[in-house]
Amino acid sequence: MSRDLTVAIIGVGSRGLSVLERILTLAKRAGPAIGRITVALVDPRCDGAGVHATDQPDYLLLNTTCAQVSMFPDAATVGDELDAPGPSLYEWATARGLRLAADGYTVGGEGRPLRPTDFLPRRLLGEYLGWFLDELRRRAPEHVQLRTHPTEAVDLAPAGEQLVVTLATGDRLEADYAFLTTGYTPNRRPGRPRLISDPYPLPSRLAGVRPGQTVAIGGFGLSAMDIMSTLTVGRGGRFVQDGDQTRYLPSGAEPVMLFYSRSGLPCRARPRVMRVDGQYQPVAFTPAAIDALRAERGDGRLDFDRDVLPLIYTEMRVAYRRCEAALAGPAAVEALAARLATAPDLTALLDQLDAERGRFDPVSTLDGSAGMLRADSAAYQKWFAEVVKADLAEGALGFAGSPVKAALDVLRALRDTFRYAIDYGGLTDDSLESFHRTTVPVLNRAVVGPQYERHCELLALLSAGLAHTPFGPAPAVSWDGRRWTIEATQLDTPAVWSADWLCAGNLTNPAVADSASPLLRSLHRRGLLRPHRPGSPYVIGADIDRDHHPIGRDGAPYRRLWLLGPLCEGATFYNNLVPSPGTFSRPVFDAHRCAAELLGLSRPAGLRS
Repeated sequence: MSRDLTVAIIGVGSRGLSVLERILTLAKRAGPAIGRITVALVDPRCDGAGVHATDQPDYLLLNTTCAQVSMFPDAATVGDELDAPGPSLYEWATARGLRLAADGYTVGGEGRPLRPTDFLPRRLLGEYLGWFLDELRRRAPEHVQLRTHPTEAVDLAPAGEQLVVTLATGDRLEADYAFLTTGYTPNRRPGRPRLISDPYPLPSRLAGVRPGQTVAIGGFGLSAMDIMSTLTVGRGGRFVQDGDQTRYLPSGAEPVMLFYSRSGLPCRARPRVMRVDGQYQPVAFTPAAIDALRAERGDGRLDFDRDVLPLIYTEMRVAYRRCEAALAGPAAVEALAARLATAPDLTALLDQLDAERGRFDPVSTLDGSAGMLRADSAAYQKWFAEVVKADLAEGALGFAGSPVKAALDVLRALRDTFRYAIDYGGLTDDSLESFHRTTVPVLNRAVVGPQYERHCELLALLSAGLAHTPFGPAPAVSWDGRRWTIEATQLDTPAVWSADWLCAGNLTNPAVADSASPLLRSLHRRGLLRPHRPGSPYVIGADIDRDHHPIGRDGAPYRRLWLLGPLCEGATFYNNLVPSPGTFSRPVFDAHRCAAELLGLSRPAGLRS
């Protein structure tokens, strides 16, 4: 039976575009008999770029290689529910004649040809997303109409059989259903002098930092490296290669940078050439193994450390030996495969391989704190630099040449198995809390680190005296009314430094209870949204059911609304990613099944649940 339908997509970045693409494709395949559909796009920009603003500088790079980004779904995710194929980010940029300049980040008409393994500027992804939105407009069937509302949604309320969305302009939009794909909405934070609690957008957030001042940067991850690039390259400095070493040529406009973190551990950088060949085939950390564990538990809920982590450690050991065998040659690969396939006890086999070839310890590899020097600031900073150098040596070998990097990449390659174990209440409440407090930072340090070149640049700044890491783990941070004070707490010799500015070097997940978004505050106040773990300082996202409807204060799902993206972090795991071609893509799959429910269509048989 046909029906007229109006749906609002609130937030038009990559997640909102995936929802729009699925609605258009499914409606096109169903034909006019499905009824007339109006899709209202609500976003301050309505250009598709989302957080990947097209006016940001080229030195702010993606953390995913360009060939691994595509907004066009394929059969690996949605079966045959496809429209015409389209280009990946790499293919799109190459078709436009874009090239990479000698500085390693500027993309334009000059330089070498782009490579599939290049990390491109984020603004280029924003341009690709905008082009994709135009392509969707062109592909829209006649019975689907798109309307854009370039403003913010500030309220959403049920009104009988409809929703009323209030816009920042004061206008009201009526819809039958809505998708919230709002991305990284800000949270409310106490204001303090000279505190930059959210570093984005760059470089404008750092405009008040004057040359020669001191900035304390909390974190060693991607955001911290963005801040580092903004305060150096973004101020006219240059990194140059001197043989195998990277040197920094200052402009004189830089501040002094003090880096610190709770763990005191650096992230591991991405390999120098980020090539991923084929799908990793697990033997220990599999959905079947998770199912077997659930069958042993009375309520099916798992404890991550007790149940899941041992499987991951075993899989890391397998990946290490597979890479080691590949380096030895085809005969070694074949021999290892035979031993893995016939081993009655996989752990005993891996122990035997440790005895034969030298031990690989996944626990200490993930932990990363072995040998930390804590005598004083100089000792700790020496240890820090040596750890970064050792990791860069592994990164120079790549996944194919470094068994260590191959073992760690299991954590990235098997994210869907992590989700299979964790999502939609898969862990006990205490285990989920512990996972986000303790394990997620470890996973991020291991495989969500900065590009290889950023750590080369960090070492250059340490050598030049423009950057310092003097504190060790868990320094104490305080404000004395004029300046920030950062004091080492776990070094044998006290160390106290002062800073003019304190800047958060990490990105906080969107909160429900403490959101700065008028829309999310309204939904929470109305009881349509509740936190997945009320009162938790670590799991702060929204509660959802398996179909991505928000669960309200009364414990019931609200079925006229879907939530997708970072706001669901906690109820689901690792929502900060864009779709990849040629492999199962969770963001696209979730968009597909939600769009299919909207249109009253069954999803293709054989797809993952």
